[in-house]
Amino acid sequence: MRLNRLQFWGFNWLPVFVLLVPAPCKSASNKSSIFCTREYTVRTGKIHYVEIGGHENLLYYAYDKPIILVHPCHSHIALFLGKTVFLTTNYFESSLKPLFAPRSLQIAVPVVTSAIFSSSYLLLAINGNIYSFDYEDGTWHKILETGEKLERVFAEYCCYSDDFSCISVSFMVLAYSIGLPPGNTAVYISRSLGLHFDRLNITQMGHIQATVEGFFYFHSMSKYAVLLKFGKVGRFLYTNFPEEESLGLPFFMDGSYRITNLPGLKGFLIFWNENNIQFSHNSGQLVGPIIVKKNMQFLYPSISQMGMKIYTIASYDNELAILTENGRFFYGTLGLLSTSIFEVTPEDIDINNTALMFIGVGFIFVVTPIKDPVFQAYDFHICIINIQKLLQQSEIGLKTCKAELLQGNFDKTMHILDMSDTLHLYGVMVPQPTQNPIPIITISNPHSLGLKLKMYEDGYTYDGNIKFKINITLMQQYLSGKAHDSFISNIKVPSLSTITLDLIDRGLSCIDLQPPTGLISIGCNWAKKIIIRNTLNACTKDILTPVELQKNYTYILEKGTYDPSFNSRLRLDLQDQAVIYDYEELGCPQLVYFNNPWKPVIELWEGSRFVEVVTTEFVLMEKNGMHTYNYSKNVGGANCKSQAQNWTSVMAASTTKNYLAWTREIYVTCHELNHSIPLLWPDLEYQILGGRTDNSIIFQERNGFYIFHLTIVDPFYSYCDLTTSFAIYVYGAFPQRLLPDYPLALLVMLSMLFILWLGYVIPKLSSTEKGRVIIGFFQELWNPFMKREKRKRPSHR
Repeated sequence: MRLNRLQFWGFNWLPVFVLLVPAPCKSASNKSSIFCTREYTVRTGKIHYVEIGGHENLLYYAYDKPIILVHPCHSHIALFLGKTVFLTTNYFESSLKPLFAPRSLQIAVPVVTSAIFSSSYLLLAINGNIYSFDYEDGTWHKILETGEKLERVFAEYCCYSDDFSCISVSFMVLAYSIGLPPGNTAVYISRSLGLHFDRLNITQMGHIQATVEGFFYFHSMSKYAVLLKFGKVGRFLYTNFPEEESLGLPFFMDGSYRITNLPGLKGFLIFWNENNIQFSHNSGQLVGPIIVKKNMQFLYPSISQMGMKIYTIASYDNELAILTENGRFFYGTLGLLSTSIFEVTPEDIDINNTALMFIGVGFIFVVTPIKDPVFQAYDFHICIINIQKLLQQSEIGLKTCKAELLQGNFDKTMHILDMSDTLHLYGVMVPQPTQNPIPIITISNPHSLGLKLKMYEDGYTYDGNIKFKINITLMQQYLSGKAHDSFISNIKVPSLSTITLDLIDRGLSCIDLQPPTGLISIGCNWAKKIIIRNTLNACTKDILTPVELQKNYTYILEKGTYDPSFNSRLRLDLQDQAVIYDYEELGCPQLVYFNNPWKPVIELWEGSRFVEVVTTEFVLMEKNGMHTYNYSKNVGGANCKSQAQNWTSVMAASTTKNYLAWTREIYVTCHELNHSIPLLWPDLEYQILGGRTDNSIIFQERNGFYIFHLTIVDPFYSYCDLTTSFAIYVYGAFPQRLLPDYPLALLVMLSMLFILWLGYVIPKLSSTEKGRVIIGFFQELWNPFMKREKRKRPSHR
């Protein structure tokens, strides 16, 4: 009965969802407590700190409740935002001076309203402007000063891989104002890690009667998201300016919220202020309160109904910790199907500028700065909480976790899914004896990914328990066969998505069983490349040698055979041009016989692994403007239903006026009926190779080099811009004639007519006296020549 269990449950194709969560935290404890697994005060070498005069440039947090901002990829680096601001690179395991802005920045009272980590920088919104602090060399810079009161900075992070599609996520940084109507809201965007900003035009939102409370870019949706507040109702608007907009569901919003998102691109968002806390697992499309439980029973629909005010929060992966102003401590799990918190405090905690931060699964640092009466550097009181131990002591009636093991080969890794590719992953689950946990797969971008999975007994056991393997197959939803053609607005746009393997009703008892999560990059696999098969070349046939080609080998472009403007026209103003052959880029040129229809054989490689021969549509252009070749088919012969693109029309519509103008982004097939480009000129050359036609190149009668640039233009083949350059050498053409064809043919015909005339006239003349005189005259001229020839011949004896 356990085999194919997911099919029995009806999970052949599981639903897909989105997730995101906050990262700042708070909490306190400055007295000995049974909460603490370990408790100590950090005090290190203050004598080495150099004091500065005056405190007028010390940074202050705009809110009266502290929070810790943890670096999304390096948890030992964190920013304490409170009555004073501290930056640690070692989990607050040393005394620290408060962070201050240099007086050269001319900031009288620097108030921090928002901050993010970006590379080795801190980006901070201070007094409405954006500043950077390089914590590796200790330098400050003013990045953006506009006078528009930019109070928030935002960025997402990918920590799974060094691949460009991962690290480029953090390149985008947003800075914006809040509390204003969309028409008055200032939004600036950076694609350079926040080192340079440009204004983002959002004037299309000017008609909306609401205030902007947040502005984001969610990579898992490939969309901007704007949090709008309509009175006491909040709602997200999603768009890609200036594209069409869509709205999330409305939710209760009592005042302004601090909003944080959990690194990992899962789509988890936490919205909170002192009165309320809400959660979204799908980038704000659905937002709801977090229910409060006690002794595993429902207690309150939200913490706000308990009459408590939130002091600080902390989150990590799928965990959430809350500390209230009256010192009560709550802990909970964040998930797709169950998000709740439990009151697990056996005693109240003293609050004194205290903040929380997770240092790992189930472990929390409670951090309290302690001012030194002599030195400027602060000490830190640290309390380490073991959540699992605390839950066991709290007697809240935890049930045994239903699974002993839950793993995935994709956890904390990034996988690349190119267009039309299929990705195979797997997970492993080991149930506890007599338990039947139900696994579930969540995906943060269901519009991009189609999912299919199957679960079966692995055939092995884990510590005596049955082991199940979960096969996960991913492909693009558009190509899965399960989606309508209109399900995706534009399959050609790459995106990111996360995949998470979780258990239904995982609960607090499974703290050590965190769901494995991985990142799927739906886009270009940068390891892919195309090369031209070159089995017969000029070097293997000893026409040329590599040594010869590497010594600045030069060949000639004859005037009349090339056009540097790429319009394939005869240019009378041009002269022969010498071109140096680039052997390092091109290698030995492929040999092509001039009179044979030809097209290159393209191989797709992924790193050092051959993938396939490419048969889809591509285009060629000679890089020096050579135009002594034609195509074997015209538009009508290619069975086009609409007018086909060609190099002339493409370059006329593009700002790029060379062989780089035609790309996959602008390619339009002619094999589908398109009323906007009707078929008017079927006799024009069809300049697209590959695909459903057998179109080929035919070279004119010219021997010599051609350097081609090749581009795959099929928009549904790959997200990569697959291009390459290669050389061919055309041979077999007869030498060029000195005289044009028509004069030469006329001369031959006249010579033949003259010979025929002589054959007729000479016999006639030999029968007349005048003719014999003429013949005798030519014989007198001929005889001396014959005598000389006779004397030259050797005698034979």
